[in-house]
Amino acid sequence: MRFSTLLASTALCGALMTSSAYAVTVNLYTWREQELPLWQYISDNDVLGDIDVNAVQIQSDNYDSKIRIDLQSEGVDLFQGRAGAAWLASFIEAGIIKPVATDLSGIAPGALDAARGPDGQLYGVPFAIQMQSFIYNTKVFADNGIAVPTTLDELKAASEKLKAAGITPINFGARSGWWLNQVVGEAMTAGLVPDDFAARLVTGEACFTDPTFVATLETVKGWQDAGFLNASAMADDYGAMRTSLALGESAMMIDGVWSTGPASPMYEIDPDLKMGFFAVPGQNGKVYAFGDGTYQVNASSRNLEAAQKVLDFTATKEFAELFVKHVGELPAFGGDYTVEDSRLKEVANLIATSSAAPTPFFAYALNKGEPSYGTLVAEGYQALLSGQISPNDLARKIQDGLNSWGYVGAANCK
Repeated sequence: MRFSTLLASTALCGALMTSSAYAVTVNLYTWREQELPLWQYISDNDVLGDIDVNAVQIQSDNYDSKIRIDLQSEGVDLFQGRAGAAWLASFIEAGIIKPVATDLSGIAPGALDAARGPDGQLYGVPFAIQMQSFIYNTKVFADNGIAVPTTLDELKAASEKLKAAGITPINFGARSGWWLNQVVGEAMTAGLVPDDFAARLVTGEACFTDPTFVATLETVKGWQDAGFLNASAMADDYGAMRTSLALGESAMMIDGVWSTGPASPMYEIDPDLKMGFFAVPGQNGKVYAFGDGTYQVNASSRNLEAAQKVLDFTATKEFAELFVKHVGELPAFGGDYTVEDSRLKEVANLIATSSAAPTPFFAYALNKGEPSYGTLVAEGYQALLSGQISPNDLARKIQDGLNSWGYVGAANCK
């Protein structure tokens, strides 16, 4: 299958790299375990000539704090950054990254916001198009006669049947705050909140205390109250959630397509594991798709020339083909590339036909101050699932937190 990222189809950028005059190893920091086989292949097969890439994996929950320390060292040449202006801002202000010199004409325009700083300039090279949705264990569904739910009532009925069979219907790894914010918050919004209302949340024309948004919080709390979530949701982290689904102890989780790629640790638990996808089946009923993060050059690298060559390579078709093959995700490249994996074809179709408009997670207007929207949602969901706060009170806390620093909707949402 020849696949052109739905967000754009543009001309192939850049010529192939030339080898450096001497052997050099550059260090790339990443939280993404699934990238390790890609960079190992690139180094083992001299794809970059005399440049080897040593991918250093940092545990996701500790990634941000770890790289802020290690980037002060000249030994970190490249690193992966999370998407969006709010995350990039402090690295720009500290001079750690500079506007990108790489030709990005081959990158899908819809993915470029992942690299856009608060000044509107682009920093780094976007690396993937991701999708977040419900992910389910297909064998558990089949063994229990469960069809993919298309409404919240059908999801409730399926969950009741699974619960009666001794299977956790929906597993939450709520100890991982980043997952609650980036994944749960956005997937629930894409499923339950109409696109036009989500857009008005970002512009400040709609308020987080409106029943339309409160419904996302009420739905999650309702699942917990009905016993559809794992009883240890607040004690379990992201890894425990994925383990439970792979073991068949749980039927569903809300997560990103990255967990289903060939390097996913879930296949170490069950090599025959098969997973499927469906949107949170609410009023909007859509998946959440976005440009996921960027490759960045550390401006203090002692190997700046080599690091820049690696960065340039990540914006090419050749890299996109390797990314699909070894990472098992859709690259941010905007031209044609080959996809043979039926799982990725399904993902590409869902993104093309059923992806929500931009939701609040990456919106700079909601995240440029403190407490940011992301912080309020992550901490708020943990309080909600711990029984410390009601959905309505959480919505008010999010709204008041944003109002406290005068965000774009402060005058409208008092």
